[in-house]
Amino acid sequence: MHKPTEHLPTSEARASLAARFGLVYMDGMQDWEWEVAEPTRFNEFLLGYASQPLSVAERFSLMELLLQCVEESAPPELFAARWEQLEPHLVANMALHRQTVEYWSCKAAAGPEEQFRITGLVRRAAALASASE
Repeated sequence: MHKPTEHLPTSEARASLAARFGLVYMDGMQDWEWEVAEPTRFNEFLLGYASQPLSVAERFSLMELLLQCVEESAPPELFAARWEQLEPHLVANMALHRQTVEYWSCKAAAGPEEQFRITGLVRRAAALASASE
């Protein structure tokens, strides 16, 4: 069984996305994708993911940013609507985002208090992707 390719955020991808979307970027921002996620800009970020030419590294980081946007979305109806828009992209690109899914899935969590709001949804997306492979 072959090991999936590991993807990590790159400075180049972060700087490129920052320039494209007018986001702050400084070297040393370890959790950049989560720090700059602005839920109010979810639609703009999703449109960029879906329609703009992106490198693999840019696509990887932009999905992290999008997941954080959904995580922070409120009220519950908006949270659900944003997830519904994002899930097909996550499922379709699971090979690229597998380690992101592993992180958000919180498989070692003892209970809901150790999970993210989107944990159950991310797990479902992983199951949908596995079923279609």
